[in-house]
Amino acid sequence: MLKKHHLKGILENRIKAFMIDYLIMGIIGFLIVVLTDDLFLTMMIVYPITMNKDFLNGKSIGKRFFGIQVQNMKSQKASELKSALRNFLPIIPVDLVFTFITPTRRIGDRIAKTKIGFNQELNLNTVGSELKNYRINKELILGMMFGVVNIWGLLWLYNNMLP
Repeated sequence: MLKKHHLKGILENRIKAFMIDYLIMGIIGFLIVVLTDDLFLTMMIVYPITMNKDFLNGKSIGKRFFGIQVQNMKSQKASELKSALRNFLPIIPVDLVFTFITPTRRIGDRIAKTKIGFNQELNLNTVGSELKNYRINKELILGMMFGVVNIWGLLWLYNNMLP
């Protein structure tokens, strides 16, 4: 069982990492929509990136700042596909509340069989070498496809549900 201060640390770091990641995604989205004046295109670009933000060793930019990582249940880095599955859009609003109840595993983590754990080894300084050694694989491609299909389906529903 994790100690209370450990859980509090994960929760605090998780919230701070979330804020950094979504600030970055918001800026990227804002720039794309200003440059293209196309909200649909912006969503089709930004959402799959947001879903797959943890692809590089289970760490987004925000997670790197605070030393946390998306891990499988054996405390190893989660695969790219699991990292995407845990960020499935329709569950995010409920997930935010659920995170306060169980800081290491939100609903998306339960679906993807992942958790958040501490990992100080990989940080902003290691991104260059990690990217140099990274090879695109089927898990990343499937994660990106999942993101595109997910946002396309949600936008289609939105457009067809309006009067």
